[in-house]
Amino acid sequence: MDIEDRIARRQRTGDRNRLVLDEDQLSPVWHPEEPIGRGPFIERLLDHFDPVFDGRAPPNAYLHGPGGAGKSAVTIALVDQLAASLSPPNDAVFTTTRGGSAPGVSFVYVDLRAADSAFEFSHGVLNALVAESVPRRGVGTEELRDRLERCVRGAGPVVVVADHVGEAETVDVPTVADRLDGIDGAFAWLAVGRSDPDAVDVPESAVDLDVEPYSRAALTDILAARADAGLGQGALSHSVIRRVAEWAEGDAGVALSALLGAVETAGEDDGSIRPNDVDAGMSAVPWPCVPLGRVLALPRNRVRTLVRLVGLAPEDRAPVGECAERIAERLDLTTSTVERFLYELAEAGIVERVRVSDSDGPGRPPSRVDPRFPTLAFRRLARRRIDETPA
Repeated sequence: MDIEDRIARRQRTGDRNRLVLDEDQLSPVWHPEEPIGRGPFIERLLDHFDPVFDGRAPPNAYLHGPGGAGKSAVTIALVDQLAASLSPPNDAVFTTTRGGSAPGVSFVYVDLRAADSAFEFSHGVLNALVAESVPRRGVGTEELRDRLERCVRGAGPVVVVADHVGEAETVDVPTVADRLDGIDGAFAWLAVGRSDPDAVDVPESAVDLDVEPYSRAALTDILAARADAGLGQGALSHSVIRRVAEWAEGDAGVALSALLGAVETAGEDDGSIRPNDVDAGMSAVPWPCVPLGRVLALPRNRVRTLVRLVGLAPEDRAPVGECAERIAERLDLTTSTVERFLYELAEAGIVERVRVSDSDGPGRPPSRVDPRFPTLAFRRLARRRIDETPA
C-alpha cells in the first residue's frame, strides 16, 4: 500500500472506530490486482507465456498446487495485464459474423465453477472475445461453437485459462482440451487445479507447472496488507496476524476465512478484533476445508440451504431427515428437496454425514450433517451473494 492509498483509506470513512472499511480486502474469494509474495511464480508463468510477445501461442499447460497458494490470484491478475497489453484493440475485435486478421494474442479467463457445461464454456470464451454481448437464450451449444470458430478464424492465437479444473462440480483437464481442440482456430490452454498431474489424465504434450504453498513470512505479509486495507486503524495486532499465518500452514484462503470469521464474531460496532474473536474464526474453519469460492458458486437454493444449515445447532443437524425438515421450515422448499440437496452436497464433499455414536435405540445410528467449509466467513459472504443473485 503506497502513500496515496493510505491517505485515501483514511478518507473513506468519517468514523475512525469503524471496524470494516473494505470487506473485499478480507474476503478469500476476492483477488487483488497486484498479488503479494508471488514474484518468482509470476516470473515462471511469464517464462511460459514468452511466445505471446512474438504473437505466437504458448504450449498447453497444467498449473497445479495446493489450495490457497495463489493460483487464481496470480493467473487472473496476469491474464488481465497481458490482455490489456497484447490483445487486439477494440476496433480489431471480431464480431461473430465476420473474420479477418488482427495483431496480438487474445486472453480469456474462464472460471469453470460458473461455466462448466459445454454451452457455458463456449459462451464464456466467445463473450470475452467479441465487442457485443453474446445472448444466452435462443442459441445452442453448436451455434456458439460455430460463432466462436468464425470469430477466431484468421486471428491471432487465443490463450484460454480454465480455472478450478477437476473439482466435484467441474470438468477435468482432458475435457477442457477436447472443447478447445474441437474448434477450428489457434487456441492454447492453461488448466489450473489442485490435483497432482500423476493423479489426473493430463495430455502428455502439456507443460507441467507447479506452485508451492506460501511461506509463513509471505502469508503474514498478505494478511497484514489485506487487514491494513480492509480494517480500521488498530483493529488487528501484528502478533495476531502472525498467529493466523502460522496456523494456516501456507493456505491464504484458510487464513482469510479465519480472519473474516473473526470479523463476523466481533460485530460491526466494535472497533477491534479480540483474541477470542480470532479463536472463533479459526474454530469455524474445518481442517481440511472446502474453499468458499466453490461453495458460493453453487446454485442459489443450495446456498440458501447451507445458510440455514450453519444456523442450526449441531444437535439439530441430526438425523438427516429431521435436519432437512428444520431447514425447509425456514425456506420456500419442500423437506424432500432439502434432503436431496443435503445428500448431493455430502456426495460432493461440501458437507459430511457424521454418525452420532451416542444415540439410543435399535437400528443404524443416525447421521449428523456437518459443514466442511468455513462457516462464519460463509455466513457473512452468503448474505450478500444471495441478495445479489436472482431468484
